[in-house]
Amino acid sequence: MSTTTWHFVRHGESVANAQGWVAGHVDAGLTRAGVEQAEALRPALAELRPGRVVSSDLVRARRTAELAWGARTPGLEVHEALRERHLGAWEREPLGRLRRDGRIRTLYSWRGAPPEGESQRMLSKRVLTWLAAHDDGTDTLLFVHGGLIRCVVGLVDGTDPEQIGFWKVKNTEWVQRALPTGRWAELLEELP
Repeated sequence: MSTTTWHFVRHGESVANAQGWVAGHVDAGLTRAGVEQAEALRPALAELRPGRVVSSDLVRARRTAELAWGARTPGLEVHEALRERHLGAWEREPLGRLRRDGRIRTLYSWRGAPPEGESQRMLSKRVLTWLAAHDDGTDTLLFVHGGLIRCVVGLVDGTDPEQIGFWKVKNTEWVQRALPTGRWAELLEELP
Protein backbone atom coordinates (compact mmCIF):
# COMPACT_ATOMS: atom_id res chain seq x y z
CA MET A 1 0.00 0.00 0.00
CA SER A 2 1.39 3.39 -0.97
CA THR A 3 1.73 6.33 1.39
CA THR A 4 0.89 9.93 0.56
CA THR A 5 2.16 12.99 2.39
CA TRP A 6 -0.39 15.72 3.01
CA HIS A 7 0.91 19.16 4.00
CA PHE A 8 -1.70 21.48 5.54
CA VAL A 9 -0.78 25.16 5.91
CA ARG A 10 -3.08 27.64 7.60
CA HIS A 11 -3.40 31.04 5.96
CA GLY A 12 -1.59 34.13 7.26
CA GLU A 13 -3.19 36.54 9.68
CA SER A 14 -6.46 37.86 8.27
CA VAL A 15 -8.30 41.07 9.03
CA ALA A 16 -10.82 38.95 10.98
CA ASN A 17 -8.00 37.39 13.06
CA ALA A 18 -6.49 40.80 13.83
CA GLN A 19 -9.84 42.40 14.70
CA GLY A 20 -11.13 39.42 16.71
CA TRP A 21 -14.21 38.34 14.75
CA VAL A 22 -15.15 35.03 13.15
CA ALA A 23 -14.99 34.96 9.37
CA GLY A 24 -16.16 31.53 8.22
CA HIS A 25 -17.01 32.04 4.54
CA VAL A 26 -16.56 35.83 4.69
CA ASP A 27 -13.73 36.77 2.35
CA ALA A 28 -11.47 38.50 4.89
CA GLY A 29 -8.15 39.50 3.32
CA LEU A 30 -4.68 39.30 4.83
CA THR A 31 -3.24 41.98 7.07
CA ARG A 32 0.27 43.32 6.44
CA ALA A 33 1.46 40.86 9.11
CA GLY A 34 -0.37 38.08 7.25
CA VAL A 35 1.41 38.98 4.02
CA GLU A 36 4.76 38.91 5.83
CA GLN A 37 3.92 35.53 7.41
CA ALA A 38 3.05 34.09 3.99
CA GLU A 39 6.23 35.45 2.41
CA ALA A 40 8.27 34.00 5.29
CA LEU A 41 6.98 30.51 4.38
CA ARG A 42 8.59 30.65 0.93
CA PRO A 43 12.09 29.45 1.96
CA ALA A 44 10.70 26.55 4.03
CA LEU A 45 8.49 25.41 1.17
CA ALA A 46 11.37 25.60 -1.34
CA GLU A 47 12.47 22.08 -0.35
CA LEU A 48 9.01 20.55 -0.96
CA ARG A 49 8.27 18.68 -4.16
CA PRO A 50 4.52 18.06 -3.99
CA GLY A 51 2.71 16.68 -6.99
CA ARG A 52 -0.26 18.94 -6.31
CA VAL A 53 -0.72 22.36 -4.65
CA VAL A 54 -4.24 23.34 -3.67
CA SER A 55 -5.92 26.24 -1.91
CA SER A 56 -9.31 27.15 -0.56
CA ASP A 57 -10.99 29.72 -2.78
CA LEU A 58 -11.27 32.21 0.08
CA VAL A 59 -8.85 35.10 -0.43
CA ARG A 60 -6.95 34.69 2.85
CA ALA A 61 -5.89 31.13 1.92
CA ARG A 62 -5.49 31.77 -1.81
CA ARG A 63 -3.34 34.87 -1.24
CA THR A 64 -1.19 33.00 1.29
CA ALA A 65 -0.63 30.29 -1.34
CA GLU A 66 0.25 32.83 -4.03
CA LEU A 67 2.79 34.54 -1.78
CA ALA A 68 4.30 31.38 -0.28
CA TRP A 69 4.28 29.11 -3.35
CA GLY A 70 4.42 31.70 -6.13
CA ALA A 71 4.62 30.54 -9.73
CA ARG A 72 6.42 27.29 -8.96
CA THR A 73 5.41 24.00 -10.46
CA PRO A 74 2.94 22.47 -10.01
CA GLY A 75 0.61 25.40 -10.41
CA LEU A 76 -1.96 26.31 -7.79
CA GLU A 77 -5.42 24.69 -7.93
CA VAL A 78 -8.29 26.40 -6.09
CA HIS A 79 -11.27 24.51 -4.64
CA GLU A 80 -14.39 25.78 -2.86
CA ALA A 81 -14.72 22.47 -0.97
CA LEU A 82 -11.64 23.46 1.08
CA ARG A 83 -13.25 26.57 2.56
CA GLU A 84 -13.36 27.23 6.27
CA ARG A 85 -16.35 26.12 8.30
CA HIS A 86 -19.48 28.05 7.33
CA LEU A 87 -20.57 29.99 10.40
CA GLY A 88 -23.92 31.11 9.02
CA ALA A 89 -25.63 33.84 11.05
CA TRP A 90 -22.59 34.17 13.32
CA GLU A 91 -20.13 35.26 10.64
CA ARG A 92 -18.61 38.66 11.51
CA GLU A 93 -19.51 38.17 15.20
CA PRO A 94 -16.82 39.28 17.66
CA LEU A 95 -15.23 36.33 19.45
CA GLY A 96 -15.59 38.16 22.77
CA ARG A 97 -19.37 38.33 22.33
CA LEU A 98 -19.57 34.61 21.46
CA ARG A 99 -17.61 33.85 24.64
CA ARG A 100 -19.69 36.15 26.85
CA ASP A 101 -23.06 34.76 25.76
CA GLY A 102 -21.93 31.11 25.75
CA ARG A 103 -22.26 30.48 21.99
CA ILE A 104 -18.56 29.64 21.84
CA ARG A 105 -19.43 26.22 23.33
CA THR A 106 -21.43 25.49 20.17
CA LEU A 107 -18.41 26.39 18.02
CA TYR A 108 -16.15 24.08 20.03
CA SER A 109 -18.60 21.17 20.07
CA TRP A 110 -18.51 18.44 17.41
CA ARG A 111 -22.17 18.55 16.34
CA GLY A 112 -23.24 22.06 17.32
CA ALA A 113 -23.81 24.49 14.46
CA PRO A 114 -24.63 28.19 14.22
CA PRO A 115 -27.98 29.05 12.56
CA GLU A 116 -27.59 28.38 8.79
CA GLY A 117 -24.03 27.19 9.42
CA GLU A 118 -21.95 24.02 9.69
CA SER A 119 -20.92 21.94 12.67
CA GLN A 120 -17.37 20.65 12.86
CA ARG A 121 -18.77 17.27 11.84
CA MET A 122 -20.38 18.78 8.72
CA LEU A 123 -17.13 20.55 7.83
CA SER A 124 -15.23 17.28 8.28
CA LYS A 125 -17.62 15.40 6.02
CA ARG A 126 -17.30 18.05 3.27
CA VAL A 127 -13.51 18.09 3.43
CA LEU A 128 -13.04 14.32 3.84
CA THR A 129 -15.21 13.81 0.75
CA TRP A 130 -12.85 16.05 -1.24
CA LEU A 131 -9.71 14.46 0.24
CA ALA A 132 -10.97 10.92 -0.44
CA ALA A 133 -11.75 11.84 -4.07
CA HIS A 134 -8.19 13.19 -4.52
CA ASP A 135 -6.37 10.45 -2.60
CA ASP A 136 -4.46 9.07 -5.58
CA GLY A 137 -0.94 8.77 -4.16
CA THR A 138 0.03 12.35 -5.05
CA ASP A 139 1.85 14.23 -2.28
CA THR A 140 -0.25 17.35 -1.74
CA LEU A 141 0.32 20.81 -0.27
CA LEU A 142 -2.89 22.52 0.88
CA PHE A 143 -3.33 26.18 1.90
CA VAL A 144 -6.43 26.15 4.02
CA HIS A 145 -8.00 27.20 7.32
CA GLY A 146 -7.59 26.50 11.02
CA GLY A 147 -10.97 24.84 11.49
CA LEU A 148 -10.38 22.51 8.54
CA ILE A 149 -6.92 21.51 9.77
CA ARG A 150 -8.19 21.06 13.33
CA CYS A 151 -10.95 18.69 12.16
CA VAL A 152 -9.22 16.46 9.62
CA VAL A 153 -5.88 16.20 11.42
CA GLY A 154 -7.72 15.64 14.69
CA LEU A 155 -9.59 12.73 13.10
CA VAL A 156 -6.35 11.30 11.65
CA ASP A 157 -4.70 11.53 15.07
CA GLY A 158 -7.62 9.86 16.84
CA THR A 159 -8.53 12.91 18.93
CA ASP A 160 -11.85 12.72 20.75
CA PRO A 161 -14.18 14.73 18.45
CA GLU A 162 -15.46 16.77 21.41
CA GLN A 163 -11.86 17.92 22.01
CA ILE A 164 -11.00 18.79 18.38
CA GLY A 165 -12.40 22.31 18.67
CA PHE A 166 -9.91 23.27 21.38
CA TRP A 167 -6.75 22.97 19.25
CA LYS A 168 -5.62 26.41 18.15
CA VAL A 169 -3.87 26.24 14.77
CA LYS A 170 -1.63 29.30 14.42
CA ASN A 171 -1.45 31.46 11.32
CA THR A 172 0.88 29.85 8.75
CA GLU A 173 1.29 26.77 10.96
CA TRP A 174 2.33 23.81 8.83
CA VAL A 175 1.07 20.34 9.75
CA GLN A 176 1.90 17.23 7.77
CA ARG A 177 0.71 13.65 7.91
CA ALA A 178 1.79 10.64 5.85
CA LEU A 179 -1.20 8.38 5.26
CA PRO A 180 -1.81 5.14 3.43
CA THR A 181 -3.89 5.53 0.30
CA GLY A 182 -7.56 5.12 1.17
CA ARG A 183 -7.28 6.48 4.71
CA TRP A 184 -9.42 9.56 3.97
CA ALA A 185 -12.22 7.31 2.68
CA GLU A 186 -11.97 5.17 5.82
CA LEU A 187 -12.23 8.25 8.03
CA LEU A 188 -15.26 9.39 6.05
CA GLU A 189 -16.96 6.04 6.59
CA GLU A 190 -16.08 6.05 10.31
CA LEU A 191 -17.09 9.68 10.87
CA PRO A 192 -18.56 9.95 14.38
